[in-house]
Amino acid sequence: MLAAVVRDYDAGVQLEKLPDPVPSGDAVVVDVLGAGICHTDLHLLQWRNRELPLIMGHEIAGTVPGYGPVLVHQSWGCGHCRSCRRGEEQLCSDVTEAGFERPGGYAEKVLVPHPRYLIPLGELDPRRAAPLTDAAATSYRAVRRAAPWLSSEQDRAVVIGAGALGQFAIQFLRLLTPAHVIAVDLSEDKRADALVLGAHEAVTAKELGGRRAEVVLDLVTEDDTLALAAALVEPGGMIMRIGSGNGSLPFGRGVVPPEVTFMSARGGSLADVTEVVELARAGRLRWETEEIPLTDVVGALDRLARGDVQGRLILTPGGPA
Repeated sequence: MLAAVVRDYDAGVQLEKLPDPVPSGDAVVVDVLGAGICHTDLHLLQWRNRELPLIMGHEIAGTVPGYGPVLVHQSWGCGHCRSCRRGEEQLCSDVTEAGFERPGGYAEKVLVPHPRYLIPLGELDPRRAAPLTDAAATSYRAVRRAAPWLSSEQDRAVVIGAGALGQFAIQFLRLLTPAHVIAVDLSEDKRADALVLGAHEAVTAKELGGRRAEVVLDLVTEDDTLALAAALVEPGGMIMRIGSGNGSLPFGRGVVPPEVTFMSARGGSLADVTEVVELARAGRLRWETEEIPLTDVVGALDRLARGDVQGRLILTPGGPA
């Protein structure tokens, strides 16, 4: 099979021909049709903290004989701990994940340890559906956990960062809460997209003025955006940290208003992904994708690093459909 492999961080991603994975026990092989390119993949190359060789790609969709089109849940737990028994394997202390500790979807095939990690897609196009397993499911879980703070139309939810995750978060806020949704982004194009997707307002940080919010979802998570979240949140409100940015926020008197709750979102559970797929199948979600042949993976990563992407880039081992 053809795969994009990192064997040396200085050399970056290289295309190689590798043996096809061979399943044993309960494992299944997914023929990859689409793999989303995420900012986390760029961070993996920057942080250099994963064991090599590495095949990235944690947003995976494809086909399996006997199952048809499927989405792959990226988090594979021990199956026995409290988190796994609750169906939240992404929180398992021994979790391994496609594209991180295990070979991921930047390849023609990927080995998945058990069929329970396969979510049927029905009529959804697997190439388009790949971002549902992470960008959508992570945002869905974050909004679902934030919903108790947003019980009326007077409540405000601010979404910092209107990229792929933020665009899903805006839609879930509108679907799951009655709140007034404000998107914040430097990009005029992304602000325009946010309004199309249901945000009541789309502004720059400077245009917020002195307004406050019951919930602030930070999808950039750098020092400046976390500081902005702390300045925006109401007393008793909530800050949700989403994404793989490397920022931090001091915790102490005077940094944030009193009784603010801090949360972070780490992927979605298998149930979260399944619910997101059902919403997509019902036509209640909108998202943009651009298909890129696997052979152009280096150029695609460069485009993402430059910010030259509106939706989600999808690597397609067989080329665009």
